[in-house]
Amino acid sequence: ERAGLIRRQPGVARSIEVLVAPEGLPLLRHPQLVKSSGPRI
Repeated sequence: ERAGLIRRQPGVARSIEVLVAPEGLPLLRHPQLVKSSGPRI
């Protein structure tokens, strides 16, 4: 937040906006499955 990369809205639950230009993000490879050991809800 201090670096200006995210913005939050007070009073709004789970409201975080990423302020990085798409060109500044690394390219993702093919989608990969994520394994989780936690129970499904």
